[in-house]
Amino acid sequence: MASTLLSPMVDYYNDEEELDSVDDDDDRSFRGRDSEEDTEDASETDLAKHDEDDYVEIKEQMYQDKLASLKRQLLQLQEGTLQEYQKRMKKLDQQYKERLRNTEQVERNYIKEKKAAVKEFDDKKVELKENLIAELEEKKKMIENEKLTMELTGGKRSLIGESLCRSGDWE
Repeated sequence: MASTLLSPMVDYYNDEEELDSVDDDDDRSFRGRDSEEDTEDASETDLAKHDEDDYVEIKEQMYQDKLASLKRQLLQLQEGTLQEYQKRMKKLDQQYKERLRNTEQVERNYIKEKKAAVKEFDDKKVELKENLIAELEEKKKMIENEKLTMELTGGKRSLIGESLCRSGDWE
């Protein structure tokens, strides 16, 4: 019985030794992992630094490309060959020509309107003169008729003559 009792204990101790050996293996492998992780961390740091350097380099290249593009566009603008400039100049030129056409049309309309106004004024002036001449001739005929009537009636004034005298048209 004692041997059976001892046997499990020995097994226990053997198990403990195995555990210790497993722990030692784990420690070694853990230390190995630490070393591997350190190497990985160092590699990752190197990669991150390399990536950051690449990023800065790409950013710098993009800046240089953009700057070169803007300088090229400025040169083209100064030479008058920039496509956007030519497009806008064409549109501006069309607007200018359209405005000139409109202005010329307005000037033509103004001249026509002015000629029409002068003609209308001259026509109305002639019409007014003709109307006044006709009115005066009519009054002259009335006065002549009245004079003739007065001579026939023996010097009495007629009602027409009196009304003309009162209105101030004839004295």
